[in-house]
Amino acid sequence: MSEYSPPRLSRLLHALPHINVTLHRVNDTFAPNSPVYVESLGILASIPGAWLILTLLVLLVYLLSRCCDRKQRPPHCITALKVRTSVFQGLGILASIPGAWLILTLLVLLVYLLSRCCDRKQRPPHCITALKVTLMILSVLCCGAIGVGLFGNDDLHNAVLQSIQAGNQLAALVNTVKNQSSILEEAMGSRARAPLTRLADALDAPVANQTALGTLLRALSSLRNNATIAAAAADNLRRPLVALNLDDFMKRVWVWEAMRWAGGMAGWCLGGAVCVALLAAAARRSRRALVLLAVGALCALVACWLAAALLTCAAVALADACQDPASAVAQHAPHRLPPDMVHYYLACVVSRENVLTSEQRSSHRAVVAVRQALGTLAHQAPLLFNDPGLQPALGALGAGTGEAERALAALNGALECRTARAHFAPAARALCDAGLQALTLQLVAAVAAGFLFTAIVLVDSHAWIYINTKRAGTGEERAPFLSVNSSSTLPRPPPRAPAAPATNGNPPSYSAAVQLMELATERTSFSIPATGRARLSGTATLGRGAPGPAAAGGAHTLARAPHGKYATLSKQCKTLEANDFY
Repeated sequence: MSEYSPPRLSRLLHALPHINVTLHRVNDTFAPNSPVYVESLGILASIPGAWLILTLLVLLVYLLSRCCDRKQRPPHCITALKVRTSVFQGLGILASIPGAWLILTLLVLLVYLLSRCCDRKQRPPHCITALKVTLMILSVLCCGAIGVGLFGNDDLHNAVLQSIQAGNQLAALVNTVKNQSSILEEAMGSRARAPLTRLADALDAPVANQTALGTLLRALSSLRNNATIAAAAADNLRRPLVALNLDDFMKRVWVWEAMRWAGGMAGWCLGGAVCVALLAAAARRSRRALVLLAVGALCALVACWLAAALLTCAAVALADACQDPASAVAQHAPHRLPPDMVHYYLACVVSRENVLTSEQRSSHRAVVAVRQALGTLAHQAPLLFNDPGLQPALGALGAGTGEAERALAALNGALECRTARAHFAPAARALCDAGLQALTLQLVAAVAAGFLFTAIVLVDSHAWIYINTKRAGTGEERAPFLSVNSSSTLPRPPPRAPAAPATNGNPPSYSAAVQLMELATERTSFSIPATGRARLSGTATLGRGAPGPAAAGGAHTLARAPHGKYATLSKQCKTLEANDFY
């Protein structure tokens, strides 16, 4: 008999406290039909859900506080900053309880410090680069966690396939019992009626030896009664197993497992695609892609924590069932068999009597009695009666008895509890050992991916907020990723003249220069005498101050060209070009 013992991991998960809503310990025996047990599993699964709610609140406060990172802050900025500071202080207090809180707090503080270095009017050149490097490192780590989840999903699939294979062997064993019991019932029932009738008619003929006739009649009666007993025992063997169809159940399990495996692979691959896309977006510094992927990372974060809740519930329930898998299947499997009978075959407790084995023994005794009575009839009846139908009847009864004996031999092996146990133990070991490890591996991967996606959302949101496409003149925002060549940056535009008349910071256009020249001419004609007006007939001063020696130097003057030509800037000012007119 193949022995089974609960693995260490199942004992560890089974030791987790099962509590109800009043925080009292409840029975940790696997009982999916018990509302109290299901409630305890739900409370364990609510831990990742509570962490998800807290994470979403932290992200909400963080994104609300980003509106305050401008030069002119709105009135509600201080309130948002106070709320964010309170949340960070609460995280610092809670971080002393488990190590996971400490890790998340350190990541949040890292992102916060990185964001503080960018909250100045003149951001350092390495600010965006640090955010991009941090985002790429987090994306690579998240890809690793997702790879662990893919590995665990595939391992769980293999474990379930091994259990399905063992279940198919059990289904074949059940089909053997049903088929052989049907053969036994038919051989001792319907097929034996006609030979028994012909044999009784042959024995009705008058004979002189009444003693021998009495022996033959008693043998015929024993054969008939024992054949009836064997047929009834075979029917009792087959009747409880008629409603049990393990073949269809195993097919449904295989379909469910195929859907679960495909869904798990698709989910993990989508998370990996988000991480790879984040790598590409960080390298190219695409603001739109980072905004879209921040939303994708937020959805992946929610999916990871929801998957962690489901995996927690499934892992703890499987660990509870693995403490005594025979009892779990006997009590809660979808079958209509008596639980004692199922537990007898799966646990193989040989000290207990079983209904099927008792019926098998009864049919075996009846078939042995039929063989003895048939031997007596076959030895003495041909000596007393010369009936041509006697030998065919005895031959048909002998063939049916032989078929019944072969069916009983097959039933003896199929109804042996060690045979069923030998098929059930590998299935239980595959699920409780490799399957539970794969579930736990996926749980760890989902939790790690949830933490990493949280940090990715923080860094990504901070990155795309500070990548402003309208500020095209800043060199470090237009530079390629990790570029050290100064030639790759855009050239800084030349400084404008300090006394430029333009009020909006744009270079002067030709039409503006003409207007300003005419305005200066009119002002001069009203403010200086005729001699000064004649002196300034060739030039017009542009500026707010009065004309003087500095103005006469021509640093910011427009000269009126003779013979009606257009005015141009003086030689110390920038010459207007075609691209300056817009």
